[in-house]
Amino acid sequence: LDLSNNGFNSTLPHWLFNITNLLSLDLSSNDLQGDIPDGFSSLNSLQLLDLSGNSFLEGQLSRNLGTLCNLQTLKLSLNQFSGEVSDFIDGLSECINSSSLARLELGYNQLTGNLPISLGYLKNLRYLELWYNSFLGSIPPSLGNLTFLEELYLTSNQMNGKFPESFGQLSAIRVLELSDNQWEGFITDAHLRNLTSLEELSLIKTSNSSLSFNISFDWIPPFKLRYLVIRYYQLGPKFPTWLRNQTELTTLVLNSASISDTLPSWFLQLNLTLDELDVGGNHLSGRIPNTLVFRFPGSVDLSSNRFEGPIPLWSSNLTKLYLRDLDISFNSINGSIPQSVGNLKQLLTLVISNNNLSDMTNNNFSGEIPESIGSLLTIRFLVLSNNHLSGEIPPSLKNCSLMDSLDLGENQLSGNIPAWIGESMPSLSILRLRSNHFNGTIPSELCKLSALHILDLSHNNLLGPIPYCVGDFSAMT
Repeated sequence: LDLSNNGFNSTLPHWLFNITNLLSLDLSSNDLQGDIPDGFSSLNSLQLLDLSGNSFLEGQLSRNLGTLCNLQTLKLSLNQFSGEVSDFIDGLSECINSSSLARLELGYNQLTGNLPISLGYLKNLRYLELWYNSFLGSIPPSLGNLTFLEELYLTSNQMNGKFPESFGQLSAIRVLELSDNQWEGFITDAHLRNLTSLEELSLIKTSNSSLSFNISFDWIPPFKLRYLVIRYYQLGPKFPTWLRNQTELTTLVLNSASISDTLPSWFLQLNLTLDELDVGGNHLSGRIPNTLVFRFPGSVDLSSNRFEGPIPLWSSNLTKLYLRDLDISFNSINGSIPQSVGNLKQLLTLVISNNNLSDMTNNNFSGEIPESIGSLLTIRFLVLSNNHLSGEIPPSLKNCSLMDSLDLGENQLSGNIPAWIGESMPSLSILRLRSNHFNGTIPSELCKLSALHILDLSHNNLLGPIPYCVGDFSAMT
């Protein structure tokens, strides 16, 4: 019986419980409300029950619901269920010949309490979604009994404690989402050595977590990750050598991981085809390599490190470098912006602020913003602030008609503020040209920027009247 994606706004009707041979019931994406009735215990043949996405279903999950021993899929996410789940899980675990449950979705509710030991008795479980609740306590060691478990989602709870070593028995696990909790202790190779199927690992730290990594220098993982996201957990000080054999990565995020090292040569020789590389917020030093390869759409964040030297030309592999976002701000990069930047045709965001870009006598651009940036027809965010760029704003920028944010502040740019900014960038919401050497008057064409909500022209040499229409910028609220 499939009644999903309608507008039903009543409580769950009791006539449902007369269909005792029902195998599948899908009432997802409605506006059903109230508690789950005990009458569900009469639907002993039920294999699939989907009540997800109703928003107004509430109350505790009762033990009676846990007596549906033929249930293979139970989806209760995106509701307002609250309280503990111990009775409900205990009921499932007491099924003769064990529960048939393979998929359990309880995410995006208001559930709380510790995860019960009986969770480890649901031995057929393959998919367990508990994220975005208020679960407490540590992961029960019995979870290691779930040898068929493939996906585990615990993100955004209030769990703490150490990872049990039995965690390493989850040999079928492919996806581990463990972010935004209050974990303690260490993750060692003992926790990971038997996770032969692991493809995705996500750990993003909250302020109250003291967890860190303690991986042996010569450890070789048994898995091949595709997706690795670690933020604000200590991996360093060395760049993790256990990534040496991770040749299938498409997303690599090691942000603010206390790494004080250079990008090792072996990492650059992995020939990874990445969608995202984020090693921002570390203490990485040396030059930004010229050998990165990305597939469309790619994102690179190397910000807030200690990289030095010029921006790489990327001249040898531009046909493979399909960058969407590039952030190399807050480093010690010097020199000028290379003309080859204009070849990054798919670029939406370019952030090169807070570096030491300046004039180089042996460079054709002499510290100016290169005309080639006007070739970035899809760019929406251009941030070159707080450098030593000089010269005028290049006219080629008028080709960047999709621009949403233009920040050239804190440089040594000069000349008039171009009138074409108001005519060629209709979507512009942020225009920041402060602390330069612009002169002349404020062009009245800027009044055409109806979406503008930040305009900062301070600390320049502007003259004449302020256009009256500045008072009509309705977006400045």
